[in-house]
Amino acid sequence: MAKRLFGFLLFVGLTACAGLGYGQDSTSVQHSRHQIIEPLYVLNSTVIMGSGFFARMNSHEILRIVIYKGEGIPRALIGLTSGHIVSTDYKKRVPSQSFAQIARQQSVQRPFRVVINGRPLSAEQVSDLRIALGAIGQVCVTPATLEAPEAVIALELAKAKSVKHPPGSIFIR
Repeated sequence: MAKRLFGFLLFVGLTACAGLGYGQDSTSVQHSRHQIIEPLYVLNSTVIMGSGFFARMNSHEILRIVIYKGEGIPRALIGLTSGHIVSTDYKKRVPSQSFAQIARQQSVQRPFRVVINGRPLSAEQVSDLRIALGAIGQVCVTPATLEAPEAVIALELAKAKSVKHPPGSIFIR
């Protein structure tokens, strides 16, 4: 009986050591607690664009790229993002529209406010800035009421589509 018990305990101990030494349970993997904040992309200082549009730009047409962080953000772009802003000077003109044009398309009468990715724009930003046509991922309009006399146009910027490559893909530059 003691031999059997010893053999059983030896088997259980070796199995536990093998499990701890070679395999890890999926619960032991720590996930990041911080969400990565995507930068806001601005073209020629006036056109807001999404990361998907930025990825499709012709690199030969780019004149300059400036990354603004914290205190260095230009006054016209302050408050648009909690992260940083990637400003690109581009040779070609990009199709864009004003926020007033978006309001007309959505049948919104003045006065209205514009919110991009949960961040409200100032009246100056609404009048000065434009948005690239392909940058809008979703539009949500809250009409004006007696309690809230201004309509709200909430825009979510389109995200870049992730590309899945088969295992073993090789990329040469």
